Amino acid sequence: MIEKLSGWLRDLKHPSIASSSAERQEMPTWMPSHRYAQMRFAKWRTVYSPRPSTYAQPTAIGELAPSMLVRMTKEWPAMGVLDLPHGSLVGASGWVLGDGCCLLPEHTWYGLDMSEMPMPETWPAPEKVPGTCLLLASDWSSSNYGHFMLDALPRLHLFEQAGFHWSEVEHVYCPSTMPDKTLAWLERFGVPTDKCILRPMAGAEACRFDRVLAPSFPGTRRNYPEWTPKFLRRALEGATAPQTRSLYVTRARGQRKSSNEAEILTVLARYGFELYDPMTSVAPWKDFAQARFVVGAHGAGLTDLVFCKPGTSVLELLPSDHQFPYYCSLSLSAGLRYAYLLCKSEEERDVSALGPSPHDFHVDTIALTRGLEWLIDSP
Repeated sequence: MIEKLSGWLRDLKHPSIASSSAERQEMPTWMPSHRYAQMRFAKWRTVYSPRPSTYAQPTAIGELAPSMLVRMTKEWPAMGVLDLPHGSLVGASGWVLGDGCCLLPEHTWYGLDMSEMPMPETWPAPEKVPGTCLLLASDWSSSNYGHFMLDALPRLHLFEQAGFHWSEVEHVYCPSTMPDKTLAWLERFGVPTDKCILRPMAGAEACRFDRVLAPSFPGTRRNYPEWTPKFLRRALEGATAPQTRSLYVTRARGQRKSSNEAEILTVLARYGFELYDPMTSVAPWKDFAQARFVVGAHGAGLTDLVFCKPGTSVLELLPSDHQFPYYCSLSLSAGLRYAYLLCKSEEERDVSALGPSPHDFHVDTIALTRGLEWLIDSP
């Protein structure tokens, strides 16, 4: 059973605080990947060294979003691939374990800041699978399009840039609850789909391979480096459709939707926007590539902003109870002209609350009009 353990970091053994070589020989509960490679028979291949982020200041239409701004990364960590003998991959998220159930968290969404990470009481006994396996999974990537596209698939870029080749790989670990869509994307990026391990895996399951090639998390949680959109735009190579569309990306299903959608649509209609639902499109990435202007509520429906052409103007409707920089970061890294409108949520959680907000939000139509004027006033 998996449960949230508050304050568990205080009790962990870490190599930086070991006082003797004897203590260092005991595998700690977790370890940075480059440190693990130094202590064990593993190799770390750096693709990107640590460097400051180069985000431009996002444009605010009305109020600032302080929680979002503070969550934008100031520095990118080192990114690369750990070449790990006898490594285990756990659950649908593909958490990486080395010898002695040593967790290597830099390959997860949580990174080295693991205070929110749900740890198991015991690690599962892994199923032994012969051969070399490439990790192309991440937290929630098995069921969420945004996490698959932005947190899992870009690991392929690190694999390629680190100098590995498909001839070295027998398996590709990418559990999915949407296998047909997952395979279609993997095939589009040249992944040999006959090597893919796609079965949905519960949190208590694990596989142990002779060798694991584990790309690090591609960026930091909720933040995407500039190479992510450059890599993903490979899917549109050869596409030359003109930018003629103005998209309003609706979030009409589930929780965290606009409570005054009808009013929003009335305002947007005056500016020539079409009501667009990416869930009903055969190829939403192509639709976004044809967009000149995009307005949309924060959510996975904005994932395909990554396929917008540089210079596309974007206005994100950001709930005040859900101030996360996913699509701000993505837009700025993709070279888009980005602004956000902070919208009042119907209820407010504590700023430290975990997970997505369940509350709908209200869009001020006067502020929305100002935002649309900003959109069409493109240089």
